Amino acid sequence: MNQNRFLIISQNQFGYHTDTYYYCRYLQKSFDISYICWDYNYKKISMDGIKVIYISRRGNIALRNLRFLFRVIKELKNEYDFHIIKYFRGCSFLKVLFYRQKFLFDIRTASVKKNKKARSLYNLIMLLEAKFFKHVSVISNHLVEKLGFSKKNIYILPLGADAISNTQKTFNIMKLLYVGTLENRDIDQTLKGFSRFYHEYKNEIKIIYTIVGGGDNNNENELKKIVTQNKINSVVDITGPIAHNKLKFFFDSHNIGVSYIPKTEYFDAQPPTKTFEYLVSGMPVIATNTSGNKAIITDENGILTNDTSDAFYNGLVRFYENRENYLSSHIRLNSMQYTWEKIVDDLKEHILKIIKSNMD
Repeated sequence: MNQNRFLIISQNQFGYHTDTYYYCRYLQKSFDISYICWDYNYKKISMDGIKVIYISRRGNIALRNLRFLFRVIKELKNEYDFHIIKYFRGCSFLKVLFYRQKFLFDIRTASVKKNKKARSLYNLIMLLEAKFFKHVSVISNHLVEKLGFSKKNIYILPLGADAISNTQKTFNIMKLLYVGTLENRDIDQTLKGFSRFYHEYKNEIKIIYTIVGGGDNNNENELKKIVTQNKINSVVDITGPIAHNKLKFFFDSHNIGVSYIPKTEYFDAQPPTKTFEYLVSGMPVIATNTSGNKAIITDENGILTNDTSDAFYNGLVRFYENRENYLSSHIRLNSMQYTWEKIVDDLKEHILKIIKSNMD
């Protein structure tokens, strides 16, 4: 029996975006999947059954964006049975050109730009582009309401979390792990709070902090400067981007997750991806008290803080004082309500329904 041919269009290099990685992982047995994306010159990730098409980012922004569009257009001429477009600006042009083909317009985030006008413009353009598509998926009902979508034909495609680590965590040493983007996340505040705690408590308990993630070079260099200025080079590691399938080492070797999301109107609607991943891996979480984190974090699985260096320091102190109360197995067991396997199995049924329907 021939499988339906399925194309995922994303500007994230394959393996470096959690959600689309898991779409591929759990759909590859049911579909013949191709994934087209930018080549950021990160280490190439492969997955059985997935054909990855890389597009070079050489040249200026106009040249490389034109190259991306033309290469995607070429691929769309192969007439796949179904397509998922992870939103990027201008993607509605593809639906205009290939209006008879079946697309799911997938929104994983609203704009998180600090400039309110730029943020509002981005969200407005995304909302307008969505109108070209009959099938739209959004990460949460909260985000649907925030963006002003009509709920008609909106499919809620939530975050999932599969356990990256199955090791039992103990807390005689504090090993902090932040995994995520460095863009607009104010991770410098966590470093300043960590530094204060380290210098005050280093004779009481061993503590390290690993930061995994990418941003522009200025983000990473600024964080490294703070590390040097605060004399914490020996206990802080800033790794740069790491592919999702290479994160197991870090989740196995660390025991406290850091879910530091600035408390802003534009971040508040975002479900906290990494909070879920830390918890299902049996790690208590030190998290900023956004709406998303407040719905998940309890006294049994972590600590909520404000988004300042002093608050992060206080969160570390509270964790240190209560560290014997956390049970890794209990945290993992109580966090298994949603898995990527279940979420993507539901997505598969939704895709098959669209393929069989007469709607484009």
